[in-house]
Amino acid sequence: MTDEFVVGFKDEAQKVIERLVSGSAKLQIVPIVGMPGLGKTTLAKKVYNSPSVRVHFHILLWCSVSQEYNMKNLLIQILCCVYGEVNELKVLNEDDLACKLYKTLKRKRKGSRVLITSRESNTTSEVQFGAEPHNLRVLTKEESWTLLQWMVFVKPRCPQELRILGKKIATNCKRLPLTIVIIAGILSTIEDYAWSEVADSLTSTIVYATDQCKSTLELSYRHLPHYLKRCLLYFGAFREDQEIETGKLMRLWIAEGFVFAEGPLPDTETKRMEDLAEEDMMDLIGRNLVMVAKKRHIGGVKTCRIHDLLHEFCKEKAKEENILQVLRGYGELSTFNEHLYLERLSIWSKVEHFKKSRLFCPQIRSLLLLSQIEESDSFMADM
Repeated sequence: MTDEFVVGFKDEAQKVIERLVSGSAKLQIVPIVGMPGLGKTTLAKKVYNSPSVRVHFHILLWCSVSQEYNMKNLLIQILCCVYGEVNELKVLNEDDLACKLYKTLKRKRKGSRVLITSRESNTTSEVQFGAEPHNLRVLTKEESWTLLQWMVFVKPRCPQELRILGKKIATNCKRLPLTIVIIAGILSTIEDYAWSEVADSLTSTIVYATDQCKSTLELSYRHLPHYLKRCLLYFGAFREDQEIETGKLMRLWIAEGFVFAEGPLPDTETKRMEDLAEEDMMDLIGRNLVMVAKKRHIGGVKTCRIHDLLHEFCKEKAKEENILQVLRGYGELSTFNEHLYLERLSIWSKVEHFKKSRLFCPQIRSLLLLSQIEESDSFMADM
């Protein structure tokens, strides 16, 4: 997936920008609302990075709030937008971080704005300041076709012999950007003759919104080489919307045995495991399944993340195939019964709850603990 290229929505972006830079000097909230896969976050980033918005406000802060969030980590994420990634922030407690944020914003420009994205229209009734929602529309047929061409061919020039099939595929994506981007990831890796199979698969799936996206993700998963499937499903072990350091993730892939060479290589061509893991990462990015969150100054990907719908798919598919199971909080920990042949557990819990549960899993191969207190407390242990 990509957050850098946006087709359409110029009118949508302009409407949101006008609400942000004009109006009352009091604090106002501007919600972008729409179904999953519609491009709410992409639109928000387009607006956030627009020159007219960046010159209007003294300070711009960006954060991602998942359904299960930690307030301290959230405050650190916000403050890093101002001070950069400062290690000193991590030693402060929640109250100190909140105070620092207050002092940072104090005496700045009046007319502050909070731009939020949500699937739920009723979110606006839960916030104050007269937050009228901006309901995001689906793409037009022309925008859908343009987006598909850009994502497959890098420029909107589909070969003439594929245009009829391509337009059919774009139409069957129900004008949802996420669906189009995922399907483009499939089309870019298959031969031309196989496009008809993709078109038929989409035609047979007459569903909408979340179900439409999940069906598309299932189709994309089936087209993955076997050595990439576990690498992708492993994203389900982490939190929704979490930015993951690619270096750490690739080392975890290697430790789990997900990374290997296809057949023996001559000694002169032997690659390090890290190189193979990086190739796998770039393959998933090229298939539009993994998004680049931050790039390294010297080149390469520093952090990555996946769409929240893909995250939910990875969790469900990993559990279904007995690759990985996620446990949340003390309730699930204390009632967990180990499944035969389950290889991995990912636990999202406070450290004290994990200790209190006295989890006993003699057959588990590896354990990933994501502490709700500090992400820095997270660890992986072979068992």
